[in-house]
Amino acid sequence: MAELLWKRGRTLGAGGFGVVSLASTSNAQLYGVTLPSLIAVKSCMHTASQSLQEEAEFLRIFKDSPYIVRCFGANLTVEYGVILYNLMLEYASSGSLTDRLHHYNSGEGLPELEVKKHTKNVLLGLSHVHNRGIIHCDIKPGNILLVGTDEIAKIADFGLSMTLEQGINCEQGLIRGTERYMAPESVLNSEYGPHVDIWALGCTVYELLTGTPLWESDSGSEEDAGDNVLYKIGFEEPKFQNSKLSNVAQDFLKRCLVKNPNSRWTADMLLNHPFLLNSSKVADTAKTSKKQSGYLSVLRRPNGNLVFKKQPHQKIAIMHGLKFVIRLKNIEQCT
Repeated sequence: MAELLWKRGRTLGAGGFGVVSLASTSNAQLYGVTLPSLIAVKSCMHTASQSLQEEAEFLRIFKDSPYIVRCFGANLTVEYGVILYNLMLEYASSGSLTDRLHHYNSGEGLPELEVKKHTKNVLLGLSHVHNRGIIHCDIKPGNILLVGTDEIAKIADFGLSMTLEQGINCEQGLIRGTERYMAPESVLNSEYGPHVDIWALGCTVYELLTGTPLWESDSGSEEDAGDNVLYKIGFEEPKFQNSKLSNVAQDFLKRCLVKNPNSRWTADMLLNHPFLLNSSKVADTAKTSKKQSGYLSVLRRPNGNLVFKKQPHQKIAIMHGLKFVIRLKNIEQCT
């Protein structure tokens, strides 16, 4: 059945969960819907597929939002003697915002008008997610994909997502996300709510505008870099005064990057911020031809054997005598 639906092609990305592959479908039918000719297939071992199955359920809940990557369904295949669980996802031919940053203007940041457009689309997606009682928990440039010829920004990768109830009852000491986008309340108290996504969005917008992450390690040791970033997030104030930021952009970031989560603006509030006025208009520079990147560049890489791991990566961080188990899920749709 799976072979009739799609054929696996090049590897687009890989992580602790498994791989994301480009797949061709020959416009096959699934549940009465014609699949696009190209889709992205996210695969892991069936015996370790609980997270991927939960992600499929989250995406089913969000199927009505045009600002969340679409899921066409799931199936099982046997490859290399291994039973795989596969999610069939919308393919983003323009890659992620990480790719956009790396291939535009030598990493100097994107035009503000373009960032406004992407930010508004992400907020519309987050409003949909939060109003349905879900927390994404891993908002970052690499998890925001640009879909279609209009490069519509869509939220992807719900592998770390949780419900509001799960956030309230989150195990103390267990935090999730990608280090430099984690909220201070998560780092210090394992606290989760919609406000952690808003903090991560603020970090993302800062990075898109300036071309540099808001939180960077000043540790000389690569091994200690993550711990250093987490320490800064937990105990220092964000510094987003930057000559590349307009006054209205700085004010927008102030609403996102409030240390007290109860004072942080919601997605619906931010949608009415002056920063997003005229956000439907995109600078012509966003439409100009650019280096082949993201998904397109990896299509030329040679195929290798698929490698599947049973568990997400884990890392131990020591901060002020407290030990946190950090489930790192730095899985990029495009590398």
